[in-house]
Amino acid sequence: MLIGAVIVTYNPNIKVLQGLVENITASVSTVVFADNGSNNLEDVQQLAATFSNVSIIDLKENMGIGHAQNKGIEKVFSDPAIEGVLLFDHDSQPDKQMVNRLGGAYDEMTRKGIKIGALGPVYMDPRTNNSYPISVYKGFRLIKLYPQPGSTEPVRASFLIASGSLIPRTTFEKVGGMRESFFIDYIDIEWSFRATYHGFPSYAIPNATMVHQVGDDRLKMFGREISIHSPLRRYYLARNSVFMVKTDYIDWQYKVREVFYSVSRVIIFLFFVNKKATYLKYIFRGWSDGFKGVSGKFLGFRT
Repeated sequence: MLIGAVIVTYNPNIKVLQGLVENITASVSTVVFADNGSNNLEDVQQLAATFSNVSIIDLKENMGIGHAQNKGIEKVFSDPAIEGVLLFDHDSQPDKQMVNRLGGAYDEMTRKGIKIGALGPVYMDPRTNNSYPISVYKGFRLIKLYPQPGSTEPVRASFLIASGSLIPRTTFEKVGGMRESFFIDYIDIEWSFRATYHGFPSYAIPNATMVHQVGDDRLKMFGREISIHSPLRRYYLARNSVFMVKTDYIDWQYKVREVFYSVSRVIIFLFFVNKKATYLKYIFRGWSDGFKGVSGKFLGFRT
């Protein structure tokens, strides 16, 4: 399988970005930086110039991760020989064998006639060295699966994190691109549900691994870990949660669960985090904009 890669950059740490490119460049045909208006764009351009198969799209300003992903995918697939695209954030840390293992899994699964939405690795938390679970929704329940170490058996997932995921060209052509109006958050979840709705489920490949950090911090409560994001990210999470509930091809059981957990997050922040008033302000604005259909980049509060 001939693969291209898209790396969305936004004020990246150049050394970390260089490590990402070095880990994947030998395994992919081309790498595209889709830059969302980085302050250190010149450094990103200089890094791209040091690799023969890396190019850059200067998007001038931050139009959201979905927009950047779609522009990068469009450029990768402008080469008709490329069969699949890998998506990365600029701070992704894939194992050196990840790309080849995802590509090998794709070849094996397509030989068996399995339809594929996306293939993704098992994600490792750098703070704990533990793997994140594979998420599977069954009715109202979210089942968290932990594959056996060393297993190569694909695990069907309800959704995959976009960073590290491999999407076949044929799937992208039938399912469509990322939902740019979300700007950030829920983009990968919505796309995964949409792909499954069209008959292309996603799978995690246990022997493909990547270091990935979810949230700015982790709050431990009642034996569970909860991601703590910035107030602005909580705005997008609250708003896009409403958009998910309003989406007609998503199961109603998921929608009921989403409403419950969206409300319960407010209670958690109210009692367990600092800057309570700030969080609530952004969350309530997110819900309000979601109900009103206000999408895209958040332009701030009126003064």
